[in-house]
Amino acid sequence: MAFSWNTEHIEGSVGYILAYKGDGSVDNKDITVKVAPSLGSNLYALMIGEHEIVHYNPEFSLTSYYTGNPILYPFPNRLCNCMYEYKGKKTWQMKNGIPIFLHSLVFDECWACSDPVVNESSVTLDTYLVIDEKHPVYVGFPYKHTLHVSYTVTRKGLTIGYQVVNQDTQELPFGISFHTFFSKLDGDDGSFMQVPARFMMELTDDLLPTGELLDVEGQIYDLREPTAVGTQDLDNCFTSMIEGERVFVRYPKYGLTVYMDSSDEFTHIQVFTPKGKPFFCVEKQTCSTDAPNLHARGFTKEAHLLTVLPGQKQEGFVDFRYEYLN
Repeated sequence: MAFSWNTEHIEGSVGYILAYKGDGSVDNKDITVKVAPSLGSNLYALMIGEHEIVHYNPEFSLTSYYTGNPILYPFPNRLCNCMYEYKGKKTWQMKNGIPIFLHSLVFDECWACSDPVVNESSVTLDTYLVIDEKHPVYVGFPYKHTLHVSYTVTRKGLTIGYQVVNQDTQELPFGISFHTFFSKLDGDDGSFMQVPARFMMELTDDLLPTGELLDVEGQIYDLREPTAVGTQDLDNCFTSMIEGERVFVRYPKYGLTVYMDSSDEFTHIQVFTPKGKPFFCVEKQTCSTDAPNLHARGFTKEAHLLTVLPGQKQEGFVDFRYEYLN
């Protein structure tokens, strides 16, 4: 069968290897994905053909949020003063007695998983957290619910899916992001990205959004056309995507483009292009940075905070699909 799975040891834990065996032709490459459920359900490898797309640095733990593909939930990126407001109630975002300012509450948790499921068209690993009063995340996000994140390898690439199931008696607010560290396969000048957004969110000195949107027209941070990552020095959120245009990273030297398509609720893109590093980040997000506080201040469209009613669920996905040019 073309699809398979296996395991390996990674940081003293079990890593799952999901694989597709192609025939080596330009549109049918081998694909390998590696995920460590007990280390934040972090995806630490995405290999397309001979090219490693996701950057994993073993000097950092997969629970450090600084390598691989950390999951940012329930509120991606920064949260003002480690506190959020929803429906007039203020809550500390904290865990194990420590207030959390950056990247929220689940990236370092031990996720459960089921054995991967293989069929003729895919292989899928489902990972999940059951969050209730006994779970350390509950103190900082007091809603009883289950969060699923699944990884599906197909002939075309990888799909990361999520599902939030609200088992509480109150409405649950949230956002989610996949903080993908892309490899600079051909350095700063040979690794490109396209983010077809009309606006970048204005930030304070603490990198928190003011609620104002900055038109990218005529600015150095206009990423609506393929842009070499080395020309940018960003840790910024973009929004108002142009309909019909696609987010992608591109490596012209290898003729490789990786497209990031998604369900409609992924309305924001965080771009991180640190100088002198072997990686850059293009992160699909369902909301802005500091989303619940921005929402509480009346910037509801700019924040795009999602909610799930009691007994209901919200689900979506991000696709990573590749294209090689001859």
